[in-house]
Amino acid sequence: MRPADDLCALLAHYAWIDALLAQAPAALRTAAPAVSGWDAEHHVAHVALANELVLRNLHSLAAGTGALVQRGGEPIPEAHALMASGVIPRGRAQSPRMVRPPERVDPGLLAQWLAEARAGYATLDPASIVASEFKVPHQLLGPLDAVQWLRFGAVHTRHHLVIAREVLAAQGVAMPELRAPTASADC
Repeated sequence: MRPADDLCALLAHYAWIDALLAQAPAALRTAAPAVSGWDAEHHVAHVALANELVLRNLHSLAAGTGALVQRGGEPIPEAHALMASGVIPRGRAQSPRMVRPPERVDPGLLAQWLAEARAGYATLDPASIVASEFKVPHQLLGPLDAVQWLRFGAVHTRHHLVIAREVLAAQGVAMPELRAPTASADC
C-alpha cells in the first residue's frame, strides 16, 4: 500500500475504536482467555501507546534527526512479508514493555492518548512519508524507514482491533467487521 492508503486506514481504525469504546465498560474490561490474555480495552490501550511511538518515529524520520534515527540498515526478511500481507501472525511475540498497557486502564487517560494520536495522524501529509536512508529500529522487525513505520502502524493497529473484536464477540457483543478503506480516495 501507499502511505496515503495506510494513513487513511489508520484514521478509519480510530473511527472504529470510537464505536468499540461506546460499548459497556464491563464488556470492554472482560477478558476472553480462549481468545487473548488481554481484554478489549487493553488491546486498544496497547494500540494507543504503540501508535504514539510510531507517530514520534515518523516525526523524527521526517526531520532526519532524533535519538533513534540511524542511516541505513534493513528490516529482517520476515518484515517484508508482514508488510506486504498486512497480517501479523498471532501469538508469536510479546508486546515491548514500553507499549504494554497498565493492568487497570484509566478511561480518561486512554481517551487522551487516542485523541492525541488521532490529531497527530490527521495532520500528517502522506506526501511527506517517503522511503529514505533514515531508519528507526523496531524492536523485532529491525530498522524501518518512514513508509515502513506507517505501514507497520496500520497493520499493527488492525491486528489488535481484530483481536479486540473477537474478545467482545466471545462475550456475545457484536461489533461491525473491521474494514479498512481500499484506497485513500475512500477517506
